Order: sequence, then C-alpha cells, then structure tokens
Amino acid sequence: MKKFELSVGDKAYKVDVEKFDGKRALVKVDGKPYEIEVKKGVEEASKPSPTSMPARPGIQKTTPTAPEPPQVPVRSATSGGEVTAPMPGLILDIMVATGDEVVAGKPVIKIEAMKMENEIPSPVNGTVKTIAVKVGDKVATDETLMVIEEA
Repeated sequence: MKKFELSVGDKAYKVDVEKFDGKRALVKVDGKPYEIEVKKGVEEASKPSPTSMPARPGIQKTTPTAPEPPQVPVRSATSGGEVTAPMPGLILDIMVATGDEVVAGKPVIKIEAMKMENEIPSPVNGTVKTIAVKVGDKVATDETLMVIEEA
C-alpha cells in the first residue's frame, strides 16, 4: 500500500492506495474508501500487470479531478536589481538588451535546466544596466546574469 499526503487548494488529504491496475484504483481518502477510474496520465511502462478489481459494496465510484497547477515563472534569487541564476543551466535566450526598460515579473532571460526551459523574471522595475552572460553560456546557481538599475 502506498500512502500520500495531497493538497487541493488549501485542503489537505491523506490518501492510501490499496490496489492499482493502471485503469482503476482502490483508495481511501481520509479513511473513506473510493474506487477510482483513471482515464489518462498513466504511462504504459509504469503500469503494473492488470488484475481484476470487482466493485465492492459501500465503495463510492468516482473519477478524480484536480485543478491544473498555475504556470508560474521561476523566480531568480535577487539582491537589489541583480538577476541571478536560480539553478545551474544553459542560457537559451536573453530577452532584453542593455538600456531596455523592464517591468518586475516580466521574463528577461530563458535558461535550460534539466531539459526544461525556465523564464527568469526581472526582480524590479528599471533599466537594464549590464548583461553578464551570452546565449550558450553555462551558469551556476546564484551566478549574476544581469543587473537592473531600479527606477
């Protein structure tokens, strides 16, 4: 049996997965039993061999729905108007030039880390003073990528 603690919005749930055959699961959510139908999101390689799971009396049948997580840009660690790398990676794109006006929260650099593209936002409103990297550079965590003079 696998045990999970899940949160949906502000509500936390304790979930025990008792059986899972790749299409249906027998779970307990906060101690209440449910038979869950899984319609997508399970990779073939990770499916266990199918077993029959007859519906049991007193078990509610439901299809789980969870909200999609919001897409939030990766925030850089900042020191004043410095934009720093939040993780080691490869610079894919520099979206601004020296002298450009930028707005806090808008992407200024795109970095690839662990085969994922991450947009690094400006920490402040201001003007791009210096850019310390170029496309193709490998950067380390907390390395200064650019400096923005606050407005």
